[in-house]
This record gives sequence, structure tokens and C-alpha cells, in this order.
Amino acid sequence: MGNTMSIEDCKQIILDNFRDIKLEKDYAQLQLALFQVEELISYYEKLIDLQKELQSKYCRAINHMEDIDLIDDYDYVGLHQKRESEISLWKHELEILAEYKYHINRIIHDIEDGTAARALADQEKEFFK
Repeated sequence: MGNTMSIEDCKQIILDNFRDIKLEKDYAQLQLALFQVEELISYYEKLIDLQKELQSKYCRAINHMEDIDLIDDYDYVGLHQKRESEISLWKHELEILAEYKYHINRIIHDIEDGTAARALADQEKEFFK
């Protein structure tokens, strides 16, 4: 006669399979989120660099127009304050994205090293007591 599995063994196999599926789904979703966050970080960094370059070119053009008496007394202080405010907002958003990236990487690491699987298994034990 063949080896028969108990109901408890079958239940454990099913739980293990569901846990594996959940972790695979979570891992794929986290990888996508990480890609999106890293892409946003890259765009913000490029935006900040481009804005600085744009401001420099803008000031040179305004300065030239003042030199040739095309315009009078441009408000450089107002322009600088507006640009600094924009950069400050973008840098703040970058900090938030960096924090998201850190947390996503921590969760991914927990999945990769088995910590997440153990935590889920512990939760299942508490649930099925």
C-alpha cells in the first residue's frame, strides 16, 4: 500500500504553495515599483540639472538684453527666489522617493533572504491555532 498523507500534511503543502505564490506576486510588484521609483529619481535629477542650466542661460540672455538697452532692471532676485523654490520642492520630492526606494529594497531583501516567508508562516500558525 502507498504512502498516504494526512490532512495536516495536505493543508501544509497548500499553505506553502499559497505563500510561495503570494511572495512571487509581491516580489514582481515590488520590482516594478522599484523600477518606477528609480526612473522617477533619475528624471528628477535630470530636471534639477536642466533647470540649473536653463537658469544660467536665461540670466545670460537677460543680462545681454540689459547691456544693449533692450530691457531695464530685470528682477533677478524674484527669478532666483522662484527657481530656488522649485528646486527645493523637487529635492523634497527626491527625498521622499529615496525613502520609498529604501523601503522597497528592504522588503525585497526580506523576500530574497526568506525573512518574509518565515513571517508569513508565523502569521499562518497564529491564524490556524
